Amino acid sequence: MATSTVAEILLRYDDDQERQHFETLFGDDFAIQAFASDQTALDHLASASTLPAAIVLMPDQPDGHLESSLLSEVRDRYPSILKILIGDAIALNLLVTLLDDQLIDRCFEKPVDLDVIRSHVLAAALTREAQSSAPDTRKAPEGPSPAILIVDDEQTATRYLSRQLAHMQTEFRVLSAISAEEALLTLRDDGNVAVVMTDQRMPGMHGKELLDELRQSHPTIVRILTSAWGEVDVAMDAVNEGRIFRYQRKPWRADELLNLFRKALAHHRALVAARDSSRSLAEQQFAELRQQRHARLLEHLSDRVDSVTGEPTTADFLDALTSIRTLPAQPPHLRASRETTLEHDLMRDFVGLVGRQLDNLEPESLPAPLTRRAFEKALTDALDNPAAGSETQAPLMTLCQSLATLLNASGLKGTALEITQAGDHLTVTNAKAFHIYSHLLSPITRLSRPLLAQQTALLMLFVSSRLLAGDIDTDGGDQSLWVSLRLPARAD
Repeated sequence: MATSTVAEILLRYDDDQERQHFETLFGDDFAIQAFASDQTALDHLASASTLPAAIVLMPDQPDGHLESSLLSEVRDRYPSILKILIGDAIALNLLVTLLDDQLIDRCFEKPVDLDVIRSHVLAAALTREAQSSAPDTRKAPEGPSPAILIVDDEQTATRYLSRQLAHMQTEFRVLSAISAEEALLTLRDDGNVAVVMTDQRMPGMHGKELLDELRQSHPTIVRILTSAWGEVDVAMDAVNEGRIFRYQRKPWRADELLNLFRKALAHHRALVAARDSSRSLAEQQFAELRQQRHARLLEHLSDRVDSVTGEPTTADFLDALTSIRTLPAQPPHLRASRETTLEHDLMRDFVGLVGRQLDNLEPESLPAPLTRRAFEKALTDALDNPAAGSETQAPLMTLCQSLATLLNASGLKGTALEITQAGDHLTVTNAKAFHIYSHLLSPITRLSRPLLAQQTALLMLFVSSRLLAGDIDTDGGDQSLWVSLRLPARAD
């Protein structure tokens, strides 16, 4: 079934006044189909041409939905539909049971935050659209076995559980950590952690705080919160806002956890597949944007820059950028290019900055060969006074200030450059790579002064080296660039 233009909510209600109130609150945002019984709701789902983004249940008695034919049918036949329960007072045992049975995905006590409900429903609609093109993930991928990381300061219980699980299966490894801080170190060292189950009450960072951090830093890791304490507010907040996979009560039982971890691993594979599919699609779409940006930069810069050097300098500069591998495009990069003024601002700001640099450049009609001493002095002056500069600059000073900018942007000192002289040529190379985390042809969401300054410096390095009758070679790597300058020189 396709996703409708306006996200739809299927409302299952018991009280007609509650229905009217809900429709008043959300009727302008969503298409609402309301039903007073499970059967009429199921009949609607069976005949509908589009699936609702969410089912919202507003029962008089929340525990009455433990045997709900609607929830069990939606769980089994329509797993992509978000299931939300709204009630007056929801007990922790009920919440955990509904989550364990996968009958609901979110749970809110009245009064609800309208913006939070809207956010969850819209996110569900967008997520289903993104996952509809994801590949089948039922088969476990080849490679290193995934790991389950259990975080709890009760080491004896954790070790005992780990041994039990290790004897019961060979599908995954079991790791343990006694604190959130140790867990973060484990994640840094082991890139195959697929699931994290953490206790809530621990010294230092609490479990929910750890899971909130992982949601941002490791979005494909499946997160499970566990506790021996009946903290319904913590559990509800973790489910709704932390988007955890499950809330697991203590004491643990190995057989129950084995089944839970198998489901969590399947969910992890689905998340990875959806991420990879989204990245692949974003990369394909950004390739077209990159070509357009490349063409516009050539159009706006070539006449001005190449007339100064007498060579196709702009094209060589863009080729150097193309050789630098940066992080892959993501949907936010596409939205920034398509829905904001990013592309216009990039051309305006970069072309303007390059133009001002060229206006300050004072080409020498017949550049005299350098000496190593003169070059080193000019480089030292540029490093000591990176912002200094007169109204006009000779090519040598422009070249050295460009090198200083690239060094500073990479956190490097002048000693990172190797300067050698052989015969009538001076060679300058960077012994440590320049860090180029993003550039004019890479995916970006915004412009920054450091980015523009670094990119201008690199282009002016091409310009000034050629005005000095020299050659410049570049070699791009992963977010890095190696540069080799070969300049005419004479002995001191």
